[in-house]
Amino acid sequence: MAGVLASRAPAGAGVREVAGALVGMRRALARNSPGGSGTVVGLRLVGLALGVGTLLCGLIRFDDPGRMVDLLATLGLAWLIGWVMGPVVVRGAGLGLRPEWFALLPLGPRRLAAGLLAVSFAGFAPAVTLVAASALLVAATRFGVVPVLVAIPATLLQVVLVVVCSRVVVAALGATLSSRRGQELGGLLMAVIIALASGGWSLAAVMGQQLATGPPPALATALRVLPSGWAPVAVAAAARSDWPLALGALGGLLALSALLLGAWAALLPAVMRQPAGPAGRVAAPAAAVPRPGGWQRLLPDGPTGAVVAKELHTWRRDPGRTLLLLLALLISGLNLAVPAVAFDLPAALPWVGPAAALIVAMGAANLYGEEGTALWLTRMVPGTERADVRGRQAAWLLVVAPVTVVLTVALTAVSGQGWAWPYVLAVVPAILGGTAGLMMVLSVTRPVRQKDPHRRAGPFDTGEDPNAAGALIGRQYLMLALAAACAVPAAILVVVGALRHQPVLQGAGVLAGAATGVLLCWWGGRSAARRLADRGAELLDLLHVGPQALPGAQAAGPAREPAPELSRARAAARGALLTVGILCIVPQGLVPIGFNLFGVDPQVKVWFAARYLPQGLQVPAAAAFIAIGALAIWAAATIQRKSTGAR
Repeated sequence: MAGVLASRAPAGAGVREVAGALVGMRRALARNSPGGSGTVVGLRLVGLALGVGTLLCGLIRFDDPGRMVDLLATLGLAWLIGWVMGPVVVRGAGLGLRPEWFALLPLGPRRLAAGLLAVSFAGFAPAVTLVAASALLVAATRFGVVPVLVAIPATLLQVVLVVVCSRVVVAALGATLSSRRGQELGGLLMAVIIALASGGWSLAAVMGQQLATGPPPALATALRVLPSGWAPVAVAAAARSDWPLALGALGGLLALSALLLGAWAALLPAVMRQPAGPAGRVAAPAAAVPRPGGWQRLLPDGPTGAVVAKELHTWRRDPGRTLLLLLALLISGLNLAVPAVAFDLPAALPWVGPAAALIVAMGAANLYGEEGTALWLTRMVPGTERADVRGRQAAWLLVVAPVTVVLTVALTAVSGQGWAWPYVLAVVPAILGGTAGLMMVLSVTRPVRQKDPHRRAGPFDTGEDPNAAGALIGRQYLMLALAAACAVPAAILVVVGALRHQPVLQGAGVLAGAATGVLLCWWGGRSAARRLADRGAELLDLLHVGPQALPGAQAAGPAREPAPELSRARAAARGALLTVGILCIVPQGLVPIGFNLFGVDPQVKVWFAARYLPQGLQVPAAAAFIAIGALAIWAAATIQRKSTGAR
């Protein structure tokens, strides 16, 4: 790579030659890369939809021109945050060419920074960002020719600002992202993005109401003072002939972009001096085994207590598990707590705790798979399978149950919904106990091979196998369905008792929920321990070398060749169908049905298509969206199955 640049741009080459050579290399990489995965295609489709949606926001008309400035400044801030957070979440995302590849070439930091900046604009994300930023140009057309002439450089400078700001943040955090703390930061931002993607509609609805009625003066001032709001401020100032402010805003964008480019050039030498691989670990000096103290003294002696202590340490030190709890709280809060407060729906508050428990349950579907080949430690000590399974169950309950119970009791009491007590008291024990049992059965019967923890790039790295991510998602949704099904019998008893006004039957539902949780926890642990003892060697082989190591697969014939990659067209179709399916099922199907069940104000429509129909047609329309989404996902699975030759 460096040799190609040296041949195309010699040591005395100018910025233009270096930039041209780097852009050519970036295009060659894109041209010769393998077919994109469905995930990448789906993300691009979502990005394109967001860009076009932002562009269409420029057509919105307000009586007060200041409202348009507030709207465009808000959208600009959202895109700036997206550009800053994206490369942090997915290490190296959008860079194309890494600065450390050119560390041995006689290129000054400024020339290299200018060339890499040119590369940063040669991609899909900058093009979509330019489409989104053109909302400013569309909004300026209603004010006359002069504001349009001001909007053209303002739009370009806004795109330059977000791109350069993203590169500076990545360079500043380059060393951090290679460390454990950096991985935790990236995982935290990924959790926030996932939560906003799943429940951001509630925040968008609240922000839309604020913009429709006029944001508070402090918020409006903050949106305009931030650099992301300088471009719309310049256009609005040009529309009222306030030229000092218009030129000052444009000059501020230009000066800030230049300063950020200089800062990036200053940070590049430090980035290029970093090692290519992960930072090495320094072995701790040997010492005597410390005596257990604090909460460890409360654990029972023996193998089960040791497994519980080990699992609790894992929950504390593994960023993936810690972020799973955070993700559960964020998603349940954004989808239930925020709408309950914003739209005056206190009936949704008692269900925040059970929803968080269901989300945490999804992460428990592959306990042995996520630890990789560490299972051999258990296999080295015969007869410890039962202790290993029971210890994992106890540790999971010790971590998840207190959070769920406290959240459920507190929000139910605050909401004042006394009718909800029998429901949550019946549902929560069934979900917690059922998950503790079924997660062990699923982990030993249908594990997904992943990298060993010490070889992962971050808490969301699923492994080398490109099919691991899809298989893991399938197990997680299966775990979600099983955990929810655990609460159905008890919930039915409570519902029947409420309909017949029989408190005794409701109490029976509460007891049934507790009994369901206890029985499933006991049965699941017992079954998993037996299977681990009988077929632990096969499970270890599966986690070590993959599915072809199973005796059944060997007996059936030789190991199968790896599945061929999808072509670009098929990958694009599969990604598009998956995206359409998820959008149709969740936001266009389940959310409008939930709105109708909870009695949300009919004026709250946001972007849910069914809410714009008459009241009697909203639920059927939402059900139709769910059916369309299911068909789209089935079609995506069919494309994958036919392309890989699966039966």
